[in-house]
Amino acid sequence: MKKVSFSVTFKFLTFGLATAVMGLMSSQSATAATFDLTFTKLSGLTGGTPAGTAVYRADLSSIGFDINSISIADSNSGLGGSSGKFSGFDLDGIKLSNTLISSAADVNSLSGLSVFNFSPAGTIFTPGTQRTPADPALFGTTGGSIDNSVATLQNFDGNSTTDSSAFGFVSLGDGGKAGFNLTSSVFTTSPIYLYIGEVGDNGEVANGQISVSDKPISVPEPSSSIASFAALSLMGIYFTVRGNKKTEAA
Repeated sequence: MKKVSFSVTFKFLTFGLATAVMGLMSSQSATAATFDLTFTKLSGLTGGTPAGTAVYRADLSSIGFDINSISIADSNSGLGGSSGKFSGFDLDGIKLSNTLISSAADVNSLSGLSVFNFSPAGTIFTPGTQRTPADPALFGTTGGSIDNSVATLQNFDGNSTTDSSAFGFVSLGDGGKAGFNLTSSVFTTSPIYLYIGEVGDNGEVANGQISVSDKPISVPEPSSSIASFAALSLMGIYFTVRGNKKTEAA
């Protein structure tokens, strides 16, 4: 009977380990409906002082799913923009609206959907690399997160400059990414448009990778976490088997 108990215990723990690890892997590899966007540049420029923000519009109507997150990635081409903390795509503002406009001058008066949370809880930021000479942090960021008191992503108000008066945008860095988890789902059965502001009018939006998804963006668990969990589980199996062997010997 003791031998049977050992076998059952071992199989149960092995099954539990495999199930837990597979569960962790499955949660990380879950697929989502994702749509890469094509943008149209609006006429004119907007922004702060000086006003050098180009505005781009993407039509999200009838893409086939409700939107829960938006991702913006720098193209990592190294073209356009400046060096140091101003490297990469400079995002001035982002807005979702049911209204179609064609002039950049109208974007700030445009009625937008209240679905963005620009705090670190609602944004996922992966800083890109800086072109030399590098600064301690990318512009518009603090502690590795977007600082919306500087970036003011709810407004298209960026001062298109790299001097001490720079304000109103965030620099992603070369290859950097910014993700936004929306506070509620956005339905695409009626007209809906995404507006993005690019400080400096360098054409980086057209070359970037900007997409929408029906699922929130999650911070992936590092593979080391899975390895650590597996190691702890195997240790548990080892000590259980060892204990059972001692019981049999007794």
